[in-house]
Amino acid sequence: MNEQNDLFDWKHLKLWRISASADTLSSIVIVIFVLLAFSEVYRYNSLAHTQFQTDLIGLFSQEPIYILDVLLQMARVFFQGAVYYLVLKGTALGLNMIVETDINYREKRVEEGAE
Repeated sequence: MNEQNDLFDWKHLKLWRISASADTLSSIVIVIFVLLAFSEVYRYNSLAHTQFQTDLIGLFSQEPIYILDVLLQMARVFFQGAVYYLVLKGTALGLNMIVETDINYREKRVEEGAE
């Protein structure tokens, strides 16, 4: 039991906490960016009310190109969030791998020293 505590020291704990924070933050980021992507519809609805004095469906029937514009803007925001998500998730997984690899090498050295 004491060997296990010696293997997981303060450096590992610090990296593991950063990894857990990045993992949690990645989930929060993807939810926020999905909501921001859907807020593009609201933005275009406001545009329809102010510039065209109609609702969103009326805007789409008058100017069908706005459908493509809304979808592309939603995709842009979503993919931006996906990139942030992947960077944070990759950071979390990379830090976990560093900690696990170091612990495994330390365990291997301890076992080789015992033999």
